[in-house]
Parts: sequence; C-alpha cells; structure tokens
Amino acid sequence: MHHAEVLIPKARHFDQLAEERRWLRGEIPGSRFAPRGNWRPHEWTAIAERVEQVLAHPDLRNFLRVLDEHNRDRSKRANPFLLGPHLSRIIHSVEARKDSLQMMPALGRRPAELRAHFQEASAKAKGLARLVRKGPQPLVALATRDRVTEAITLFQPCPIIQSPKKRKSIVPLDRLLGEAAASLDLLAENISRPSARGSIQSEAAGSLATTFRKALKKPYHSEVATIVQVLTGKVTDQDYVKKIEKRWAATIRGQNS
Repeated sequence: MHHAEVLIPKARHFDQLAEERRWLRGEIPGSRFAPRGNWRPHEWTAIAERVEQVLAHPDLRNFLRVLDEHNRDRSKRANPFLLGPHLSRIIHSVEARKDSLQMMPALGRRPAELRAHFQEASAKAKGLARLVRKGPQPLVALATRDRVTEAITLFQPCPIIQSPKKRKSIVPLDRLLGEAAASLDLLAENISRPSARGSIQSEAAGSLATTFRKALKKPYHSEVATIVQVLTGKVTDQDYVKKIEKRWAATIRGQNS
C-alpha cells in the first residue's frame, strides 16, 4: 500500500526589490496602491512608477541588500521594512503641498501667520455655529460614506465631511461647522517650521534619516544622501542629511513641548 507523498511548500525566498515592487503594485495587503473597486488614483500610479524607478537604480543596490538582511530575520518577515512606502509618502507630501499652495495662497505664509489664520477661521466657524444654534438653521444632507470619497480625502489638507453611516444623513448646520472648526484646529496644531521641510530634497533627507534611526537603529546618513540624490537629481552629501535631521529633531521637540 502506497502512501501519498505530502509536499511541504518551501518558504518563499525573501527578495527586497521584489517585495518593494509587489507593494507598489498593490499586491500586498494594506498597500495604498491597491485598487479600490475599479478605481485607482492617477496620482498614486504616477508616484508608484517614479518610486520603482528610484528603487531600481544601481546606486541603491547596496542599501537594498542592507534592508534585505534586516528582513531575513524571521521575527520581521511578517511585517518587513520597505523603503517604497516612505518614498511614496515623501513625494506625495511635497507634490500635494505644491498643489495646495497654488489653490490656497494662505498656506505660503510663515508658520505663526498660518497658525493664526487657521485659529481665526476655527473661531469664526465656532461663533457661527453658536449663532445659528439660537434659531432655525439649515439642515444639510450628507452623501453616503464610501471608499472612493475616503480615498480622495488622502489628497486634501482637510478631511471631507461624510455621513457617519453607510447611508445618507441629514444633519444640522451647526454640527458641520463644529467639525470644520475641529479640522482647522488640527491643522493649526500640526504646522511645522518651514526650514525643516519644503522641497523633496529636505523632506526626504529628514524623513528617511529619522525613520532609519527609529526602525533600523541607525540613521544611515551616507545611504540617505545617495537615496536623496537618486530621487531628486540634486547633489547631496551626508553633511546635508545630518543638518536636516537635526532640524527635524528640533521641530519634533518643539511640537511635543
């Protein structure tokens, strides 16, 4: 009597660049590039293509090997450290800021002025809410909450106010004004110093060095300089990266104090 042979599948060999590409193509759960129904944001598709070109650059091979070794640890295999998510966030952050400045010139003000602008707008929204609450007020129909609208929110400085349920809601105007005021207050709180951020070069240098120091226990200043130079085409050295990282650290301390 012959017993059927049981084939035990081999563990898939971890390949850093292959995993990065899978994430960029939306094949890994949780990837922001995964299609939402039949809809995929064009902005993210362009960013994914740009990030993939950066990751495939010969100058990044050595650092991808470092990440590959880091992720070979079985304890990290379930949630490997990928560079693509950080690069895509940096590119989107800077591009979104450029678009926002074109549509909303107020965002180009100095931090203190911009903070005051949002706080004033929030105070006026709260005042109007109190005023309309004293008498008859309009009721507003909120559209049904859906994933497409939630995805669009990713590209907006303020969240889109949706129905809290999966069906249309009728809400009073004062509640909408209160939610708008809360969003404006949050924007005011999250304003950072412009000297630490702005261009892709400074955003990438500060963000990557800070992230590597936290996740990989080492800032990899030289490697970050190489990544930034490949990403932006601008000559970047580790001294520049160290300077930007210090500014980021000072900004974070200021926000936490």
